[in-house]
Amino acid sequence: MNRSQILFLTLIFFFSFSFSQVVHVVQTAKNTGDRLTPKADISFQTKKTSNTTITISDAKTYQKIYGFGGAFTEAAAVNWNQLNETLQQQILREYFSNLNYRVGRVHINSCDFCESSYSFDNIPGDYELTNFSLKNGHDLHTVIPMIKAALQIAGPDFRLFGSPWSPPFWMKSNGQMDGSNRPGLIQDPSVFRAWALYFSKWISAYKAEDIPIWGITIQNEPEFAAPWEACCYTADQEADFLAQYLGPQMKQDHPEVKIMIYDHNKDDVYAYASEILGKRLDAARYVDGVAFHWYSGPQFENVLEVHEHYPDYFLLATEACVCPGDQGFLWESGEKYGYDILGDLNSWAVGWVDWNMCLDMQGGPNHLQGYCGSPVMINQTSKNIFYNPSFYYMGQISKFILPDSLRIDYSISGDLDISLATFKTPSNSIVTVVMNSNDSPVDFDIEFNGKFAYYELPEHSIATFYFDK
Repeated sequence: MNRSQILFLTLIFFFSFSFSQVVHVVQTAKNTGDRLTPKADISFQTKKTSNTTITISDAKTYQKIYGFGGAFTEAAAVNWNQLNETLQQQILREYFSNLNYRVGRVHINSCDFCESSYSFDNIPGDYELTNFSLKNGHDLHTVIPMIKAALQIAGPDFRLFGSPWSPPFWMKSNGQMDGSNRPGLIQDPSVFRAWALYFSKWISAYKAEDIPIWGITIQNEPEFAAPWEACCYTADQEADFLAQYLGPQMKQDHPEVKIMIYDHNKDDVYAYASEILGKRLDAARYVDGVAFHWYSGPQFENVLEVHEHYPDYFLLATEACVCPGDQGFLWESGEKYGYDILGDLNSWAVGWVDWNMCLDMQGGPNHLQGYCGSPVMINQTSKNIFYNPSFYYMGQISKFILPDSLRIDYSISGDLDISLATFKTPSNSIVTVVMNSNDSPVDFDIEFNGKFAYYELPEHSIATFYFDK
């Protein structure tokens, strides 16, 4: 065989291999049994089949992904602790191995999804916090065992952050943990210093339990005087507390811990963030990221505006759930998750954190009976575990878009009413998630480097497509 023949056969082999490259498909669909179900591979071809095309390009990259996860609330931990060890491990493996959860949230002091209100220092006027102890609260018996068990599966790179709903009652201007005046804290430097020190002592106490804290938010939902644990701040008040008290305390005691501002709904995320990041440089110097929730609606443009004006700060979706009155059983609840996650990612969010990881069938416990849904629901009588549509929609994204993945570019040609986002993983795989919330199937070609892979996506479904570059 001469040199020309060898070259010809090499080219034939190269093009044959290139154009037969397979795309793996995993799908969840309403009117089928598909629940994170692997489907038949599809192959790249030289010609397209559909009139609509999703073109993917990794020539341009965007944000690096931190990961996805949920909250270790006392409600979740109480439900988890009531199960036998086999079922406990089943839930943790589903979340932290199967769905690859790598970000978590925990409340500092109690929140509404607790059996009762509590703090770790209940002595009025204890500004030096000499009585601070985890033994004064519930965490040692509820959330901490669940977190420790989860870390055994998730590994050391897990990002856990804390958020306070309320300081101890004696620091509050209304004299109680539930509800809030405006401002929520007593306007006294001694209180400000004590509350900043409280954050530091809480982080140290968790570290002493072998639970590292990656980050904190300054206040959960600072614009909402909720009937449960709450503490209101204006943006300027939050900036004052951060600049003069919390920032210096954290820099001194825990400089590695990330600080996130806001932690409330997307309707005001840009306005609130711009007051701090744009006008209060004394506070902005301590800020690492902006946290936000979904309860005011999608409003992706507001998240995007934060990035466009303040690109040096990461954006993290830190709370979402379906409530009230919907325990998540409706398929539309899962679609709401998918739509919001994909939209936030396309608006520069580095991750998305769900609320309670598991609740009872009523949607609790909640000490004010504000019941909600969660991806995993537990019947404590029969000890049966139910996985809501939100679990599978979350998994279609979190299972495949691993930490340190990069969001990459895409475009759509043709009339295609879908939601999608696409990424390149650290192992150089391309991952594309496509969601169809219509009442009829949609078909399209996925194009990459001039090759086309055809797929028909069922009605009310979500699919993940991944292939080696």
